[in-house]
Amino acid sequence: MNILRLSARPVARFAGGIRAGSGVWHLERIETRRCFSVDSSVVGIWGSLSNSTPVAYCQQALVDLHDLSGLPWWASIILSTVLLRTVVTMPLAIYQNKIVARLEKISLEMPDIVKQLKMETAVAMKKFHWSEKEARIMYNHSLKKQWNNLVVRENCHPAKTMILLWGQIPLWVMMSVSIRNMVHMLPDPGSIEAQITFTELTLGGFGWIPNLTEVDQSLILPVAMGLINLTIIEIQSAARTREPSRLQKIFTNMFRGLSVLMIPVAATVPSCLCLYWVTSSACGLGQNLLLMSPRFKRLVGVPLVPSEIARPYQHIKATFSSRFDALLAKHSSYLSNSASLVE
Repeated sequence: MNILRLSARPVARFAGGIRAGSGVWHLERIETRRCFSVDSSVVGIWGSLSNSTPVAYCQQALVDLHDLSGLPWWASIILSTVLLRTVVTMPLAIYQNKIVARLEKISLEMPDIVKQLKMETAVAMKKFHWSEKEARIMYNHSLKKQWNNLVVRENCHPAKTMILLWGQIPLWVMMSVSIRNMVHMLPDPGSIEAQITFTELTLGGFGWIPNLTEVDQSLILPVAMGLINLTIIEIQSAARTREPSRLQKIFTNMFRGLSVLMIPVAATVPSCLCLYWVTSSACGLGQNLLLMSPRFKRLVGVPLVPSEIARPYQHIKATFSSRFDALLAKHSSYLSNSASLVE
């Protein structure tokens, strides 16, 4: 009778089949090891994203817009960015502003509801002989239910305040990967269309960047992108009417750091991709300024709320001016202290 003898070594899979030897059948097993590599994982994810269907649609849309408009590639990239920002992100930003305004309006109704619930809870404690703990549980439950009723009534769930972020980030990623694909002639480097697009990009530059497939050696575009992003952050910070919380300060400083860190990143990518990033940031700056206007808010249906600033641009200007004066005063004080120490 034949006997199957398995090797005692740890293995990952069978390979090589069965062989005979000395009248005994041996089932050969080859030990394989799986090596995890961060680089290979990133390359795999990037490759999947590069070959994805949404990226393919974006890439084809860019090529079609360029062919239909007859514009050079630098103008086609700017035009496509402005169109996407106008058609996709602007409506999302308007809707997000409506949700934020509705949340503020229903929050104004809460003090009266809280007052009424406290009175009802005090009466119920005496009537049903509730303990302090039981009363607190019922009060919190009723308060949460009343808040949820207001949210349903106005259709303004707090999660919707992030709708612009969830729409803008995927769009930014898909457009960035699409432009990168065109520079590297992906997903099929051997196709005639990819080679034609690459050649057009090498000749479709402007000014100091004649070749859009090369990096911007002058660093004008990377620095411009960083400055625009910092301007957006500072404008949003200056537009606040209340003292920012500790968490808001942390996020503001974090975004400031990211804006600075993106400058060396932008300096290493092809100038056509950097041009898209600069145009997208410039559109974001204009969008933020436009949505601060009370007249534009009424035009698009954003309700009036008490926290709205009547003259937002004058408020931002005054805030920047006061910050600049405080910085000058601090600098003058530092210089005077240094001079006194020298003396």
